[in-house]
Amino acid sequence: MTTIKTAMLVARNEPAGQEPLAQRFRTWRASRRRGERIPEELWQAAAESARRHGLSATAATLKLSYYDLKHRMVAGGRFRRSGARAPVFVEVPVTPVLPSSEERGTVELVQAGGARLILRFPSASPSDLLPVVQLFLRPGA
Repeated sequence: MTTIKTAMLVARNEPAGQEPLAQRFRTWRASRRRGERIPEELWQAAAESARRHGLSATAATLKLSYYDLKHRMVAGGRFRRSGARAPVFVEVPVTPVLPSSEERGTVELVQAGGARLILRFPSASPSDLLPVVQLFLRPGA
């Protein structure tokens, strides 16, 4: 069986207005120290270019992460509604919830050996149930 390999060269149609910015990125990459982050002014210029020329084309031309550039665009306000205010923290006071009469005084205990005790005393307080609970939990009971 014969395999025919074909190679296709795809010419990119890079937006003409991005060449100066692409050159700024090349210059910065050539002179940066290892681990140095992209300066904020380059990110802002890249986000502005993406707004004009499209996100995918700009990320490819400038050799940037598509998702990092998208995040910068969103952070720059591209997708924010005009007049929208930033969210504000609002503290809501906690109101105590009283248990219903059915739930009040209900205790369920299970010992390691499998013994189970369920006590339902609608009008009992925890101090009323304590002696019964202690007796159930006593070793040998």
